[in-house]
Amino acid sequence: MKKRKTGWIIVLIVAFVAALLCGAYFVVTRVLHVDLPFFGSGDDGDVAYVQTVAKILGVGYTGRSNRYSGVVEAKEVIEINPDSTLTIETCFVAAGDAVSVGTPLFQYDVDSLTLSYEQTLIDITGLENTIRTAIEESESLEKQIARARADKQYELKLKLQEVQLTQKKSEYELKSKQKQADQLKEAIEDSIVKSPVNGRVRSVRTENDANNMFGTSDTSNAYITIVAGSDFCVKGKVNEQTAHTLSEGMIVTIRSRTNENETYRGEIYRINTEEPIKENNYYSYDGGGEQSSKYAFYVSSDEIGHLMMGQHVYIELGEPDKQGSSLVLPSYYLVEEEGRHFVYAANAKNRIEKRTVTLGAYMEETDSYEIIDGLTYTDRIAFPDETVREGMTASETVYADETGMLGEEPMDFEAPIDMEEPFDAEQLDETEFGDGGWE
Repeated sequence: MKKRKTGWIIVLIVAFVAALLCGAYFVVTRVLHVDLPFFGSGDDGDVAYVQTVAKILGVGYTGRSNRYSGVVEAKEVIEINPDSTLTIETCFVAAGDAVSVGTPLFQYDVDSLTLSYEQTLIDITGLENTIRTAIEESESLEKQIARARADKQYELKLKLQEVQLTQKKSEYELKSKQKQADQLKEAIEDSIVKSPVNGRVRSVRTENDANNMFGTSDTSNAYITIVAGSDFCVKGKVNEQTAHTLSEGMIVTIRSRTNENETYRGEIYRINTEEPIKENNYYSYDGGGEQSSKYAFYVSSDEIGHLMMGQHVYIELGEPDKQGSSLVLPSYYLVEEEGRHFVYAANAKNRIEKRTVTLGAYMEETDSYEIIDGLTYTDRIAFPDETVREGMTASETVYADETGMLGEEPMDFEAPIDMEEPFDAEQLDETEFGDGGWE
């Protein structure tokens, strides 16, 4: 009797422990979403990698678009350099001055030009006399050679060659001096250099002031740089991880830093992914801790004419006053089946299901659809490749494949950057918002 009772107690204890283990396994794997390799993950390797819609689109969970740092720049800059052989007497403009076609910029030293021109004419006269004398001497030597005895001809021929060589050298120098004289004469007649375009002077270089700029830093070595017209653009920076979200022709909002309500409509007209921006002070990082490149993109707008060149602004995707009004998903995340569209989404039980969505407008420039119903920014979805199917375990971690090699970690678009540099407005953009981070 006692043995039977002891057996029942052991059975109850084992059942109780098994229940505890099952409950712990459920909490860890289903509630905390932690993978236990020694238990497996549901079906044999049946795991689908998912990301939140917000992370895929590079937006916040409220749907607010990426905010990029930008600076107002000129679309075209004209560089004016003086003749290095001439001396500048007077400069008529300063940084910040408005100029138009024909506006005097600077004047060469006419007195020194005149002296140089007169000296060049004297040199030309001397060379012409030398050439004339050489021709006459050559003719005389040729006659002497014809009459001389054979033992004297060799000496006369050597002298003739020397005279002819002198003539050739003088003729070459004469051409050079004549060209120089023409240039000096033209400079004297038009000693004032004028602006070839309408615009504003951005910088004027002087020996004592190598960094005299108007509204922006200038790395040009030109004597005078002119911003052509009032045609400005906004230059933004995007991280390589989110560069795929931008495309030429995309409408963006240019927002003032100082006044959040001051916005302008713009359009991306160029994305330069061929030349990474060279920066030394700060970088962005992906989830694996590697440095990632940044690229420049350019926004045109007819509404920013009154902004100052060099002014820092924010660039946000979408029309002004319509930020976050709808969820727009790339078409390659959508699957069509029997007339309905769905995405592979993780449900409350952390399993993949076919989530039906209602589509709105199609954006051809980005190959995306507006999602009217069925999906939110917090939902987690998987890329619908041939391996994904209903019932798979959803995971935001990465599992080892059959070879034992680990895949790449998910990219962290918002990795914090530790900065210990002096405060700088440009650095503020990178550290607080990143290259496409969200508030």
